[in-house]
Amino acid sequence: MGLHEQALEHLSQVRDEMNRRRAIYDDYFQFHLESALTELWLARRDFAQASAQSQRFLEHALGAEERTWQALAWDANTRVAMAQGDFARAAECIARALTTMAGFEVPLADWRVHATAAALDDRLGNVDSAKHYRELARATIQRIADSLTPQQPLRKSFLSAAHAALDK
Repeated sequence: MGLHEQALEHLSQVRDEMNRRRAIYDDYFQFHLESALTELWLARRDFAQASAQSQRFLEHALGAEERTWQALAWDANTRVAMAQGDFARAAECIARALTTMAGFEVPLADWRVHATAAALDDRLGNVDSAKHYRELARATIQRIADSLTPQQPLRKSFLSAAHAALDK
């Protein structure tokens, strides 16, 4: 929505509150916080902050055995590297994201990682590979949407947001 200052203020408040009062689910919510802060810095085009934040996100994710968050953290690092024009690092990170997902059912990471792989391959001129990853992302998006009934408002909202993200 472009309300970067307001978002930073709210996310900082959440981080401060989590630091003050530890709760049983803090480790899980930390994933969301690290991810949101990375997205915020990317949206603000503050690549130094985005890089540092995505690295914190990755370190936190690698400390857990949750493949979804690990893949999403590698994906975030890929997108930061792409934004910085470091395509060698981006290729390394997306390869790690894809390896992290291999053999696991992680649909919430799957479509995002494949969309990022498509975007990276587009930038590198790998047309066939980009098309392949885009098809994989779309198939996962559809599979997630099909798990929701057609009447659910979340289905339409998800499809709209996911396809918009894929078309970036």
